[in-house]
Amino acid sequence: MTDEADIRRLRLIRVLALAGVLIVLLVLSSSALLRLRALGLGCADWPTCYGQAQSEAAGPSLARVLHRFSASLAGASVIAIGVLAVSRPRRFVRELTITALMLVLLVALTFLGRATPGAQVPAVALGNVLGGMLLAALLGHLALPAHRQAPAPCWLRAAVWSALLLAFAQIALGVLTSASHSGLACPLLPRCNADAFFPGWTWAEFDPWRAPAASAGVHAAHRIGGLLLLALGGLVAWGLRRRAPPLALGLGLLLAAQSVLGIVLVIRQLPLAAAVAHNFAAALLLLTLVAAQRLTGSGEPS
Repeated sequence: MTDEADIRRLRLIRVLALAGVLIVLLVLSSSALLRLRALGLGCADWPTCYGQAQSEAAGPSLARVLHRFSASLAGASVIAIGVLAVSRPRRFVRELTITALMLVLLVALTFLGRATPGAQVPAVALGNVLGGMLLAALLGHLALPAHRQAPAPCWLRAAVWSALLLAFAQIALGVLTSASHSGLACPLLPRCNADAFFPGWTWAEFDPWRAPAASAGVHAAHRIGGLLLLALGGLVAWGLRRRAPPLALGLGLLLAAQSVLGIVLVIRQLPLAAAVAHNFAAALLLLTLVAAQRLTGSGEPS
């Protein structure tokens, strides 16, 4: 039987995980600001400077300091969770397993962080962002208790998992769009450009190890992914409307916000503030889908 000490440990793990989520959101936001500024967003002679490497002096030093400090705090929160979980390994098997995965992620992100300055291929940015998003999702999973409601319908559980996987794919496409300098490759709405509604593409354009080269196909794929996620996420929100009305409303609002931000980015030619907000909202959307998965998934002792 679970004793009071274990209950207190579990509550503390959840508090630390929630704090970790907030810290990782700060890491992702500051990282997005640094990454997008390095691509030229917000530079003086826009858009001619887009895709040209910006000097270190042009970058916001406060954001860099904030990024490093918050990344250190994120690592500390994961280690603290691991210390609590390892004190009762048989009781906290799930927490230990997730913590081990997060520690591996932190080590990988540390090496990627060292390779980031001067990196010439989109794969580095892709690894940084997806690793950070996965870390936020795992911390969010730990922070939320298991559901206590009746099991959700199979179609809703399948829709939530599909939306989660699609959200990760859409984030990857978004990073590839920016890192390959494809943000301005589709300047029109709803058409991509004057020649085609959706341009042709080759698999080579999606290779994250090739040198950055603007691709209308990559940009168009990101738009298509956004439409698919809007439809699938809307289905999830509709399925949650009675089980968790606040969560359903939050999911719907985030989907709408991401759609509006995407339109603003195209119409206003990638304003820096909107681009950073688009990254931040993507992280919130991912966490909301994690909450939906916890609510609709198989229950476990909490």
